Amino acid sequence: MTALLAGRRGLVLGVSGANSIGYHVARKLTALGANVAITCRPRRLAQLRPLAAELSAQVYPVDVGDEPSLAAAFAALGDAPLDFLVHGLVDIPPGVLTRSVLEVSREDFAHVMSVVSWSLIAACRHAHPLLSRSTAARVVALTSQCSHRMTPHYHVAGIAKAALESAVRYLAMQLGRDGILVNAVSPGLLATDGAIRAIGEANAHATRAVQAKRSATGRAIDPDDVASCVSYLCSPLARNVTGEIVTVDGGFSRAYL
Repeated sequence: MTALLAGRRGLVLGVSGANSIGYHVARKLTALGANVAITCRPRRLAQLRPLAAELSAQVYPVDVGDEPSLAAAFAALGDAPLDFLVHGLVDIPPGVLTRSVLEVSREDFAHVMSVVSWSLIAACRHAHPLLSRSTAARVVALTSQCSHRMTPHYHVAGIAKAALESAVRYLAMQLGRDGILVNAVSPGLLATDGAIRAIGEANAHATRAVQAKRSATGRAIDPDDVASCVSYLCSPLARNVTGEIVTVDGGFSRAYL
């Protein structure tokens, strides 16, 4: 297993801390032999440096609202082939998810859509020359089951994740002839810092308890479940699989009662 990604090089966009799915993905990719770089918001750069050092990873500050900072991160990667790109970017302005969806401003809506969905298209545009040099280029986005489910306190984020999934499919069509496969992973709820900020700690743990009870496997998912699926989709083993939204939730979403 440790050789699955040996010699492969990639970038994980959107690592916000040790309790973020981006960090768990980067750690798994590294454990499987990949050379991984990560990005974070500029204000979190100092916080992320120790985690990057733990992964032996370069860390680049990226403000998605400032496209030159995104371009600078890809320029810093150099000209060597990029084998995979993992997208986990999300940013919800404070207070947006506690309000009614009817009260969301145009500015806040545009910000969330830009960070969650447009950024995948922008990242693929900047990454395309490097991905095209890989013999097995992969793009994987992290989405949410709230993209197609009515979820309290998640409205704009869910709408943006639905747009992200549509972007995955259109990018798969656009990039497939260049040998670049584009997929997404849709996990059940993880008690990450982002999820807790969105729905609250009590709601997050209560939801996970329900998922454990109703899933086919009898347990809620953990970060390693998601990171392992992402790693497969980043690997050469994922051949001719593109435009897919892969659910990782122990069968919870397939259960009726």
